[in-house]
Amino acid sequence: MSRKQDPLSVEFLLLGIIRKQPIHAYDLDKMLKEKEEFSVVWRFNQSQLYAILDKLEKNNLIQSEITQGSAFPFRKIYTLTQEGEDAFQAWKVRPVEKPRELRSDFLVKLYFLKDEPYQIFESVIKQQIMLCNQWIELQNTHLKNQPDDAIYLRMVYQFRLESLRSNVTWLNECLSIRKNEED
Repeated sequence: MSRKQDPLSVEFLLLGIIRKQPIHAYDLDKMLKEKEEFSVVWRFNQSQLYAILDKLEKNNLIQSEITQGSAFPFRKIYTLTQEGEDAFQAWKVRPVEKPRELRSDFLVKLYFLKDEPYQIFESVIKQQIMLCNQWIELQNTHLKNQPDDAIYLRMVYQFRLESLRSNVTWLNECLSIRKNEED
């Protein structure tokens, strides 16, 4: 028996889209390619999409139903299961656990969080800022512990530190943008 793996951010992107409306894989592929909100973060081909949908269905996060189509005799329409809904909702409000996940996973979360009430949006962003500040402290410690002749390591830790500071600035800007929208 294969071990059930936790979904990746692209899988949560698909769960979130399917959650909004039952959809055929072809229409989903078209949406992912044509809608800039998705294509700016994720690019994958149709065969990858079908493989991910199969995985999500095997993990009971989505289900499919064969329906009569107009252009094709039969179409497979995907819907979210309760397990998929629960997994998506838990993922959406949990901060990412590694700095590199801000570039992909968090951007996917942000797409769905933008539609949540401001209090939920703010809570997730503030949790992520707190985690980023912990990462900043860790990088500061690593940087301070480097000997003067460890030039390369000092540059790497400084790069990480500046990237994290920039991410905190960006997260605060996300709060400001959303707050201004509320007012």
